[in-house]
Amino acid sequence: MAKPTDELLDHSFDGIQEYNNPMPLWWIYLFILTIIWSFIYIFYYEISSIGDNSAQEYAKEMKIAEEKQLASIGGLSTNMSFSQADLNPITETSGLDAGKAVFIKNCVACHGKFGEGGVGPNLTDDYWIHGGKFENIATTIMNGVPEKGMITWKTVLKKAEILQVASYILTLRGTNPPNAKAAQGQLFTP
Repeated sequence: MAKPTDELLDHSFDGIQEYNNPMPLWWIYLFILTIIWSFIYIFYYEISSIGDNSAQEYAKEMKIAEEKQLASIGGLSTNMSFSQADLNPITETSGLDAGKAVFIKNCVACHGKFGEGGVGPNLTDDYWIHGGKFENIATTIMNGVPEKGMITWKTVLKKAEILQVASYILTLRGTNPPNAKAAQGQLFTP
C-alpha cells in the first residue's frame, strides 16, 4: 500500500496553508476502542448492576473507614452500658487524676477550667439539668445531649474514662469557683 501524499488545501489564512491528511490509523483504532469501552462500562455499572455504582462504592468505603476508625480508637463501642458495679464513684487519687486529665482535655471548652460553666452548665453547684446522681452524670457523659450541643462521648472515650471523669465532676460540687454560671436545672441534694 502506497503512503498517502500530502495534499495542500486550496485556501490560506494569514499566509498559512493547511494540509488535508488522513488521521493516523493508531489514533482511529484508539478512538474506536474508547467508544467500545464506554458501552461496556455503561452496561457493567449502570444497566446490569454487576459492578457497584458511585453511591454503592461510597457507602462501602465509608463503612470500611468507620471500622478502621473504631479499631484505631481501641474498639470503642456505641453500645456501651454500665453495670451496677460500675455505678460507684471512683475515690482513689489516681482515678480522680485521670478523670481530671480527661476533663481538662475534653470538657473545659464548654464547662470551664474549674467546672464553673460557660457554654455548658455549672458543675459546681447543687442544680442539675439531667440529674445529680453519679449514674445520671455518667449516662449524660456517655450519651451526650446532642440537642444542646454536647456530643456523645461513648464513641470517643473508653468506659473507664467516662467513669473517671464522672467521678472527678462529683469532686467539683461545692467548690464555688470565680465567675460561676447561674444555677440551671433542679436542686439535687446528695
